[in-house]
Amino acid sequence: MKKGFAAYAGIIALSVVVLGTLVLAGCGGEEPAQAGDEAAVEEQIVVGLSLPTQREERWVRDRETMIAEAERQGIDLRVAVADADMAQQVAQVENLLVQGAEVLILAPHDANAASSLVEGAAADGVPVISYDRLILSDLVDVYLSFDNERVGELQGEFITDLVPGGNYIVMSGAPTDNNAALFKRGAMTYIQPLADSGDINIISERAVDNWLPENALNIVENALTANSNDVDAILAPNDGTAGGAIQALSAQGLAGEVPITGQDAELSGVRRIVEGTQSMTIFKDTRELGVAAIEAAITLAEGGAVETNNEVEGVPSLLLTPHIVTADNIDLLIDSGYFSREEIYDD
Repeated sequence: MKKGFAAYAGIIALSVVVLGTLVLAGCGGEEPAQAGDEAAVEEQIVVGLSLPTQREERWVRDRETMIAEAERQGIDLRVAVADADMAQQVAQVENLLVQGAEVLILAPHDANAASSLVEGAAADGVPVISYDRLILSDLVDVYLSFDNERVGELQGEFITDLVPGGNYIVMSGAPTDNNAALFKRGAMTYIQPLADSGDINIISERAVDNWLPENALNIVENALTANSNDVDAILAPNDGTAGGAIQALSAQGLAGEVPITGQDAELSGVRRIVEGTQSMTIFKDTRELGVAAIEAAITLAEGGAVETNNEVEGVPSLLLTPHIVTADNIDLLIDSGYFSREEIYDD
């Protein structure tokens, strides 16, 4: 057991199932290097990547992008997916460090709990990149994400311009995800003043545990029942929760009648925009973020400083720009190569 993780020994012992879920991507592939490749592996930078989930399309894209970029750059990338289980993520990070990770790219399931993982990595002299979700620790070397408060501002501005008054359902993301608080903070800069003036009546304000669409479905179902289906707008923090909300609206014959936000430009959400049941999404090109993460890992492994453009909670940060997508500019996704026209229109 490496120093810095003794406190987790009990958890790790109970988490042996992690061995079945740990995916090793040697040089970006799915299989570890063979014995004959030992000399090549020794010359490579070893990077550990810990992701919180593969349940959402965007996290699948992140993983694929980083594997491909690591292979292109000749990096030995070791990938683990925690499946929304913090105890499993603890065990996986320990495993990545034991394997010799020189840099850790960590997208936490629980931003607060992950601070202890950062402390453990730092005790072993391993730099940590907080990936997309900010880990609340001053030992994080660099934070890579999008301007997440701006994401919320785009959602809030859009929905209040479209519906400046009426009954609102306000949902936020998982309480364990610090980004969820930033999204909501940004959105409420537009919604709260109208609520304070009485123009907007917030009939339900709930967080969606684990970002699960079924939890969003239950929130919206309950709000519709309690208010006799009288709802004028829904703030949904991402496309998955928007999908759950739209399912609840559809059951009441309201899909397409109630404006609703989204985020992540998932294919299902984009198709709903085309269909007219979802009003917008936020396009965050995770291809750019994944490439930036691998480049930052190389820089840190070589003892360099990552170029940043911001500071969030005292952590040097590189924040990329999010873009709003509606039915009017959906070609942005096609022109960028994120989706093909055939995928979006299901031709």
